[in-house]
Amino acid sequence: MNPADEAIYAAIQEAQLLRKVTKKKNTQQVQGAERDIIRSTALSWFNNHRKQLTVVFSDIDLAEIDKRHQWIIQASHKSSLRSSYVDVLKEIADLLVAVRAGNAVKLSSAGSQPTTDNPPDFSPVAADAEMKAILEGRWTEITKCIACKTPLAATVMMGGLLEGILYAKITKQANKAPIYTAVAAPKDKLGKTLPPKDWKLQNYIDVAHELKWITQTVKDIGDVLRDYRNYIHPHKQYSEKVTLTSEDAKILWEVSKSITRQVLS
Repeated sequence: MNPADEAIYAAIQEAQLLRKVTKKKNTQQVQGAERDIIRSTALSWFNNHRKQLTVVFSDIDLAEIDKRHQWIIQASHKSSLRSSYVDVLKEIADLLVAVRAGNAVKLSSAGSQPTTDNPPDFSPVAADAEMKAILEGRWTEITKCIACKTPLAATVMMGGLLEGILYAKITKQANKAPIYTAVAAPKDKLGKTLPPKDWKLQNYIDVAHELKWITQTVKDIGDVLRDYRNYIHPHKQYSEKVTLTSEDAKILWEVSKSITRQVLS
């Protein structure tokens, strides 16, 4: 599967899966953490999948798909009707399927690369072969958790993988001064920057954004993943009445893969 076809296929899968998850819940409006997942999926279209398609399609070709993703992003900042999301997600999936089917020849000439569940090349951030192997192992283990339908384990590992990638990138920087002087870098009581090994995922994400390693949209998506990762704490899950499903984990995995590739680029 080539990069463009892989991107459009992933976008179709995400829209269909998100529609299925959204449709089966009972509340009339979409609120709270569910809105964050929906928004993250829409942002993933603009931040990742669409970029792979611009070598094949024009802005006009993608305009109707863009419009519907923009509607989702706007709607996700307030309480919106569940039925509206379900309808728009169906439109997105149908449009993507039509574009893919109608442009099979174009898509077939866009080159080739491994499927998205294969570990990417971690060399840009891995300090040595051992760290590279560890990151690849974590990636592979997450795919196994997804396949075995253990969503909490998968989500916790996604947060750990992102944390590991960002820490590895920091470790590999020859000039660490911008990292230690970053406004978002966590400080101790005396105002001294804590060593990166003592940072939390939020700190890594904030500093990565400040240093322009990731965009604002990816930072927002990373914040969602961080929040869901925190459900490893039983009291947090109990107090917020949230249950992670296998479908949730699949969506978060697509988000995690998107973040990873931007950090590596």
